Amino acid sequence: MALGSDRMWSDGVYMALEKAGEYRVVWSTRDAANVLLEQWPACGDGYRRAIDICAEVMKGNLSPEQARQAFILAAKEAGIFVSDELPPHLTPPSLEPGAKKTDMKLRPKKRGHRKYWR
Repeated sequence: MALGSDRMWSDGVYMALEKAGEYRVVWSTRDAANVLLEQWPACGDGYRRAIDICAEVMKGNLSPEQARQAFILAAKEAGIFVSDELPPHLTPPSLEPGAKKTDMKLRPKKRGHRKYWR
């Protein structure tokens, strides 16, 4: 398998973004590598390990699940909220025809006419 090949995960990882209440779903090793390389706030040991594991997965030397677990550990080390499940205060996104899973943007649920702030 060539370097850069995408390896889909069995389950997505919900990741909080910098803007409060917004989340992103990471579905694959390539997506995780892009997030790590382009948007990561800190470069600790977990970050470096996740980068190395993602590269090995894309070469076909490790399983995609190993990249998923390394990504989750790196996020926790960096203080980024991650979850295996959709956070309960969010509405599941709907995909438009032709859209990819990675195009999903999760928004806080609306309650009536008002927005509730914490």
